[in-house]
Amino acid sequence: MSDQTPELVAFSKLTIGLHSLVLSEKAKQSEWMTASITDNGLKIFGVSITDLRGQAELWVGRIHPSDIDAVIAALSETDESTERTIFYRFRDANDRYRWIEFRFSKISDQTVVGFVSDGTQNRANEYFSRLHIAGRTSLASLLESGDINANINSFLKTLGSALAVDRARLVRFRTDGRAFITHEWIRRDNVGNIELPTQIPEEAVAWWKEKLDKEGSIAIESSDRTDLPKGVADAIAECSVNAILAVPAVINGTVEAFACFEIMDGIRHWLPNEILEATVVLNGYARSIERRIEDREQAAEEFKLRSSEERYRLITSHSPVVLFGIDTNGTFTLSEGRGLGSMGARAGDVVGRSMYELYRNYPEVLEHANLALAGEESHARIKIGDQIFETWFTPVKDDDQMIVGVSGVSVDITRRHELEEQQLIMMRELDHRVKNNIASVMSLVELSKQGAASVQEYAKTLNGRLHALAVAHSTLAKSHWSGAWLRDILQLTLQPYMAGPRNQIQFEGPDVELFGVLARPMCMVIHELATNAMKHGALKVDSGNVLVSTRILSDEKVHLSWIETDGPEMPTERIPSTGTSLLEGLVSHEMNGTISIDFKKSGLHCVIKVPLNES
Repeated sequence: MSDQTPELVAFSKLTIGLHSLVLSEKAKQSEWMTASITDNGLKIFGVSITDLRGQAELWVGRIHPSDIDAVIAALSETDESTERTIFYRFRDANDRYRWIEFRFSKISDQTVVGFVSDGTQNRANEYFSRLHIAGRTSLASLLESGDINANINSFLKTLGSALAVDRARLVRFRTDGRAFITHEWIRRDNVGNIELPTQIPEEAVAWWKEKLDKEGSIAIESSDRTDLPKGVADAIAECSVNAILAVPAVINGTVEAFACFEIMDGIRHWLPNEILEATVVLNGYARSIERRIEDREQAAEEFKLRSSEERYRLITSHSPVVLFGIDTNGTFTLSEGRGLGSMGARAGDVVGRSMYELYRNYPEVLEHANLALAGEESHARIKIGDQIFETWFTPVKDDDQMIVGVSGVSVDITRRHELEEQQLIMMRELDHRVKNNIASVMSLVELSKQGAASVQEYAKTLNGRLHALAVAHSTLAKSHWSGAWLRDILQLTLQPYMAGPRNQIQFEGPDVELFGVLARPMCMVIHELATNAMKHGALKVDSGNVLVSTRILSDEKVHLSWIETDGPEMPTERIPSTGTSLLEGLVSHEMNGTISIDFKKSGLHCVIKVPLNES
């Protein structure tokens, strides 16, 4: 711009320049290109003014890929009556990005003119201000009294977000030479969590410890560094990490841990202020740990001088019990123990308060406490809310054997009480089932005697019926006695009758689940039908067939039919037998159903209807 006026020459010495852009058509696409720029453009953009003026498309080509769409949209959407200011990142001649501030307006549909300046320092100041605030916030979270794990997680999240990293971790060194990742925060959903704690390789442990001891912090801009030991490089590659900032926590002169801030993609040039802020936070963390250690040492010294009551407090803080003390007025003087959590209380919460006020709705507590205040030891299981406590009340006497209060121990046995109740119910259920089974066996013994022509026939009949009973138990055991599937009952019970040159028994219809008490009598019914078919019916000859079909009726009952065909001709008149009586008794009395037995010439037709649901 050799023909510049003196005013423009003076203007070009400022940190603010003029930049005009024009919208041109190139390769059938509209692009904004540099039309003119003042001589101070080199200072602002960090690239040659000659290049910017001579290569109009150079400007748009050096805008950061993440900013280009927003810049083009802002230029296109602005009208001639509007003035806008935008910030974008521009790559200078050294391939470093700097922030550019552009305050502009349109003078026509295709021309934009505005003031341009280097906003990198302002952006950096804003960033470091936010980082400083985040550092103070994360340090405050570390120093809070409470759950140290939650505090560390909060610290990693706050500082990791401020540093704009993908992942932050805390690694702790152990005295045995090993190191573990104990805490982790992740920004991106596509980064998988690891199972904590996770041990890091021994070679990597030694390298991290040595470098942190010597250098104080480690800034890795890219995992492509050639000076990394193979074990360290492999460990970093396995974690898909590219750039790392590691800052140590030095506790009492020893590196006990370090925080690791990680970038998964690309190169990260760690700024001195970023390293400094992270170091300050970790130093604050280390100082808080040192104070905790000092407090513990002081507490240990004081512990030697405490009374027995204070020693009990330390013990019970790690035991699932409650120790309590009550004076003669019924006021609590001691309340300690981890078991207080079951009551929703903390150590010392009730000290100074009257038991008559706190437990006015629990007369059993007051009764046993008063017994102890009267000089009588007392022991009881007491329900408070949903919890069960086993409690001992012991009178406390002075040297003159006068009652001066009550000491007590209470243990939360809610879970044990529930198990005992379950065991009692199970024992009752077992007793009930054993009695029923014994009664069933005795009944089968008596029924099998009737009509038996010989001892051998009696034994065979009894054995078959006991087998059916065993099948019922096996089927119910699979469902823990909640019910049984009818198809399982049929197949298991009829299995001995299905061995032959061809399958004489066919099943048809849907499978049906019977509730528990139906399984045993149903097995007995199917066994009796099969035994009758083997002695007199279709299963007696090879040409005979049995069709067992099921269907569900509209009145919530299952309809089971047993139809025999192609067997020996049946007599028209049948004499009632023990088996028939057994069938009718099992269906009507034990299954609350109905049974129809028809001895046709072609074979037995039996229809059974029983309810699906227990009434």
